Amino acid sequence: MRRSPWIGGAVAVAAVTFTVAAAASGERAAEPAAGAAVAAKDDLVVGVIPQRPLEAGEGFAMRRAGIDSTRVLISWAEVEANRGEYDWSRPDALIQDVSAEGLEVLPLLFGSPAWAAQADGHVCFGAGCIAFAPASTETRTEFADFAAAVVQRYGPDGAFWSQHPSIPARPMRVWQVWSEQNLDAFFRPQADPDAYAELLAPAAEKIRNEDPEAEILIGGMFGPRDRPTLIKATRYLRALYHDDRVAGSFDGVAVHPYSGSALGSLAQVRAVLRTIRRRGSGEELWVTEIGWASGGRPGQPLVKDKRKQARLLRRTFSRFAAKDGRWNLGGAFWYAWRDSVRGEPVCAWCPRAGLISRSGHKKPAYRALRRVLAGAR
Repeated sequence: MRRSPWIGGAVAVAAVTFTVAAAASGERAAEPAAGAAVAAKDDLVVGVIPQRPLEAGEGFAMRRAGIDSTRVLISWAEVEANRGEYDWSRPDALIQDVSAEGLEVLPLLFGSPAWAAQADGHVCFGAGCIAFAPASTETRTEFADFAAAVVQRYGPDGAFWSQHPSIPARPMRVWQVWSEQNLDAFFRPQADPDAYAELLAPAAEKIRNEDPEAEILIGGMFGPRDRPTLIKATRYLRALYHDDRVAGSFDGVAVHPYSGSALGSLAQVRAVLRTIRRRGSGEELWVTEIGWASGGRPGQPLVKDKRKQARLLRRTFSRFAAKDGRWNLGGAFWYAWRDSVRGEPVCAWCPRAGLISRSGHKKPAYRALRRVLAGAR
């Protein structure tokens, strides 16, 4: 079954810094020979993370490159800033633009409102509360209720689609719960698979109460091991597999395999795949963020130049397209679609991570993706 994609990776929420520091690596991956055939893509979802609102016609450029989907952040902190009051204006606008451009959406459910974090005893205000994951039965239930409300709005028979009859209905069926929960920066006060299990289980139950056919992805696990507060993705996943509270709660495992090299990224993907095969029950593997920048501050492991950015994309996405069946790979999302506006980057290397420039000029990476996917279809 083909799955509905989500809207790309880490779309910024008010003043949240999605800082990604990847470990540098000098290793080189084998590169496909020029003109080499790539195995059929089958139903692999290929997506991007917008970083900024789409402009008219950008969806056409995405589809021309073979892009199916975008990942959209649906922020609990924004939608329910006031307890019990849902404001759908921001996600409605994003989803309307994306759907009108003929793209699917992969929704990311993330971010605690201040009232929830404060109810759990955290001393924080505004955007400073977002990364504090719900930590009590009360707030986890509130998050699960929010997740159910999102399905009621954007899932099958969702209110959004009936309220916008001019937009082709593309109800969401795949839902990603939280992001980079194996890193304390996004699962405060500390990364904890037990706490994530207690967050995931009720949210998954409420989502499936609304749509029994819904598919649940765990949040994309951050890969580089350059932080003492990070729990290695494979160790984190093993802990979830041993936890009866989340048995059957998720259908897919997501990773963010950032690395200075394609070889390093692919090694992270294969390591998680081995864990799924040894411990799991056939869950799909998703790469919900991967990327490199075409320029930026020297010394950042994810900062390259335009040619190297294109080469790294070609190496990784050629492998994803060729191995999607053997790896049970559901989707792969590039961070990001377009370079960010000056002063609005969400991480140190993000400003020039796009496939197109701020002005809309297509980079070599865009053309590389188009060639890879054209050969895979």
